Amino acid sequence: MSDIREWKVLRRHEGDRLYEEGEVRKGTEQELGHLSPRTLELFDKSTRRKAEAPLLNKAEGAPANKAETGRKAK
Repeated sequence: MSDIREWKVLRRHEGDRLYEEGEVRKGTEQELGHLSPRTLELFDKSTRRKAEAPLLNKAEGAPANKAETGRKAK
């Protein structure tokens, strides 16, 4: 008996229910392996990470003066 693994849905498809892009689907290699290259991607738990924290100051990283760096500069 194979382990139940998590798969990332790469494009919308209908299985036991309708799966949207970005969802996680659970199943074995025998059940879902044929969808692997285009529709599903094996989800590796070691590469899963949390989303980055939002910037506290949205002005950080923005150019000091857009007029100096814009396309009409010079």
